Amino acid sequence: MQTFVNKTFTNPKFSVIIWNKTRILKWNDFKKKSDPEAKASASSAIGFESTPLIEHIKTRHKFKFKIIDMQLKAVFIPDFSWVMKNFSKKDGTLLLKHEQGHFDLAEEITRKTRIKTINRFQNRAFIVKRKNEDEAKKAAIFQVTKIRKEIEGKLQKEFKGQEKKYDDKTNHGLITGYQEEYNKRFKKLRE
Repeated sequence: MQTFVNKTFTNPKFSVIIWNKTRILKWNDFKKKSDPEAKASASSAIGFESTPLIEHIKTRHKFKFKIIDMQLKAVFIPDFSWVMKNFSKKDGTLLLKHEQGHFDLAEEITRKTRIKTINRFQNRAFIVKRKNEDEAKKAAIFQVTKIRKEIEGKLQKEFKGQEKKYDDKTNHGLITGYQEEYNKRFKKLRE
């Protein structure tokens, strides 16, 4: 048996911060220059990364592969995230907490999806019909990439819906009571 990894982020040219229970966003993580015409005070670029671990199972005449693991991670993309510099320290602290909430929300969704993904794909075997082992590996990576795109698409769709609810309910962090409810909810991710 031979194991290989197929890892791709939507745009590997950019650095990302992987969600971590001890790592909290800081304003210097927001690298993009802000747009002076923007109505928002900050914007967090959030994405998802999937990393499948694929095992090649040698058989006599068939090329069989198995997805051993499908790791999912919520990521913050500094190069696409920005902040205006026109607010007080107190307002800046509240805004940063709200922006961290976007990242925490992505992690919350990732955890729920991870369970479904493990149940659906972990140890899932599939056969690839190709002439040789190299072609078979390429075909397996192609098949797994389609699976990954499906998972990442579902993550993005769920995130966009939940993010809208988060921003609407908290009025982008301005309704402190609702923001505090979310903060308590997100705190559980770090326990």
